[in-house]
Amino acid sequence: MKQYTDKQIQDTLKIVDSSIAGCEKVKLKLKEGSPQLSLNTNRLKALYLSKAFLEEKKQNYTSDEIERAVIQITSIKDKSTTGIKNAKEGTGTYTRFCRIIQAMDIVLDYLQCGYSSVLE
Repeated sequence: MKQYTDKQIQDTLKIVDSSIAGCEKVKLKLKEGSPQLSLNTNRLKALYLSKAFLEEKKQNYTSDEIERAVIQITSIKDKSTTGIKNAKEGTGTYTRFCRIIQAMDIVLDYLQCGYSSVLE
């Protein structure tokens, strides 16, 4: 795993916390049983798991839980990559997407390292 500075980890945690807050806020507006609620719930699980990895909280996650988190985090990154293509460079939207992409790269690195350790 690549080495990250404390600032990079703290910045990533801020973005993960912001994403969690956004998902929690939207969750209240989604209909029970809807695909949107299911997606939101899966993203929340992935973000909480990612936060635990970033904070190095020792929890026993299964390889399946980590794999599902990787899928959701990759989805967030892909959505941001698509969004950045439609944003003008130098705008707040562009900067926000850049930060999300960088944060999700760090999260994915942590998750993949965690996945490897579960398999050992």
